[in-house]
Amino acid sequence: MSKGFIFSTKSSKYFADLMLEKLKGEFGSGSLERSETLDGMQYHRVVFNKSPILGNTIVFVASTADDKDFLELLRVGMAISNFGAKKCIFVIPFFGYSTMERAVKYGEIVTAKCNCRLLSSIPNNTTGNLFLMLDLHAPSICHYFEGPCVREELHAKQVLLKGIISLNLDKELIMFGSADLGRTRWVSSYAKYFNTTIALIRKTRNMEETQIHEVIGDVKGKHVVIYDDMTRSGKSLVNACNVYLKYGAISVYAVLSHLALNNEHAAETLINSKIKKIISTNSHQMSQHQIIQKSEKFQILDVSSVFAEKIRTWKISLK
Repeated sequence: MSKGFIFSTKSSKYFADLMLEKLKGEFGSGSLERSETLDGMQYHRVVFNKSPILGNTIVFVASTADDKDFLELLRVGMAISNFGAKKCIFVIPFFGYSTMERAVKYGEIVTAKCNCRLLSSIPNNTTGNLFLMLDLHAPSICHYFEGPCVREELHAKQVLLKGIISLNLDKELIMFGSADLGRTRWVSSYAKYFNTTIALIRKTRNMEETQIHEVIGDVKGKHVVIYDDMTRSGKSLVNACNVYLKYGAISVYAVLSHLALNNEHAAETLINSKIKKIISTNSHQMSQHQIIQKSEKFQILDVSSVFAEKIRTWKISLK
């Protein structure tokens, strides 16, 4: 008999199912009833006869791509804690609002910090709450949580490296690039693995506000692999691709931690671009959209094992 249950938001059920496969025998499938009133209010109910909570370890999987998912995570999280879970583990493959981790202009609300503080308010039980996240836009987000909860950022690098290796690019011709100057550390870490160099794009503006791109690094005759933590509209990736090709790159590929596309139009923007292949994890629900699944442009890699292994380690340590 399983000693725990895995619940999820509706949009993250695909990810929860993958975790169940990897934790088979250790966890069962949690059951939630959902409905929505005519005026948009959300109703949730835990089905206890299918998934008893008292004294068990409960995993709740929720990528917070929008406010609806975040509120479901918060509300159900509080409920399963109040119903007597021994330990609550919150798996957040994609942490929404991560780009709003600091105030640039006076008066701006640091929404990432606000959301972390709200999640920190979920009551701790016997062994406390654990929050697991993946490739955060800013690692400092982990420090926005408050109180005795444990928070940890996991990484998709080893999974993404397998995707890059599968491209079978000439090791003498591969190099890694960025869409701007913002992800230098991660671009360098991928380049180090392949013992190669990096290229960066510097963006400036002239008096007419026309954006000019300059490439730092020699990409001529190279296969450029752009790394970014996420893309939403796809425009930055496409623009970077065009610039690298203009500067003499043979081909351009993209590697993403989160395929957080805004809509189908963003997906079509990438599909119709000159990017040869886009490798991404399945952290965001848009990775499951049929337009993505049917396109040969995308290679979607499963990172549920990254979370499953961490949870298994935690369960062993608590015995």
